Amino acid sequence: MSEPRFPNESDRYRAARDALLEEELALRDQVERVAEQRRSLPPSGTLEEDYVFEELVDGAVTEMRLSELFAPDDTALFIYSFMFAPDMDAACPMCTSILDALDAQVTDIDQQIS
Repeated sequence: MSEPRFPNESDRYRAARDALLEEELALRDQVERVAEQRRSLPPSGTLEEDYVFEELVDGAVTEMRLSELFAPDDTALFIYSFMFAPDMDAACPMCTSILDALDAQVTDIDQQIS
């Protein structure tokens, strides 16, 4: 199946690599089938209330409704939840570590999501 071969690889190794490749391709196809099923789900229920979120900015609490989180354009809503209980001095470092990785993508993210 696969050419060219690695230097000095055995026929047994090549057969195992080809079998692995077949499994990986089948897995990718399965993931695509599941994704298509997810995309074709019928609409879910509607929200009965416009939820209100609180945000702490410079020591002051501000409120924002769920409906206000969406831009007028057809954009995606990015929500990231992390643990920060009232009795904690700081947010969970494992939960917030992913936010550091988003810094370099802020410009792209800002253009595509609310």
